[in-house]
Amino acid sequence: MTGEGFVSDICESMGLKDRDPKTLPGLTLAYVGDCVFELVVRSTLVEKGLNHVKELNKIATGIVSAKAQAAFMKSIEEKLEDDERDAYRRGKNANSTSVPKSATRVEYHTATGFEALMGYLYLEGRTDRILEICAPLLKEAPRREG
Repeated sequence: MTGEGFVSDICESMGLKDRDPKTLPGLTLAYVGDCVFELVVRSTLVEKGLNHVKELNKIATGIVSAKAQAAFMKSIEEKLEDDERDAYRRGKNANSTSVPKSATRVEYHTATGFEALMGYLYLEGRTDRILEICAPLLKEAPRREG
């Protein structure tokens, strides 16, 4: 299941059907991608049998942090297709004024690039590619035993 119908339905209802993700600003892509990645992570943790909110939040926060996203992005950067690399670069190079205390400026910009990549793929309707890219990271997430 690719979820393309869901993505298409959302984009159509919000008037984004005619917007080309290749033309959207990097920070706009990152804004959408932040939510997309969070949803993928949370869904994966619940699917793995984790159901205590405190435990879910602790694990999810570690995965979606700028520091973790930056490290993961560095591990997959060479595997990106040209259009994906462009979306990542636009997010990474976007002029953002804030940086969280838990990450360096480089980590934050790299994480913003990763989120832009997630937003780009989502708006392109390529949820299968999102899951393919995220699979190695999410495979490492803990599973509830028993």
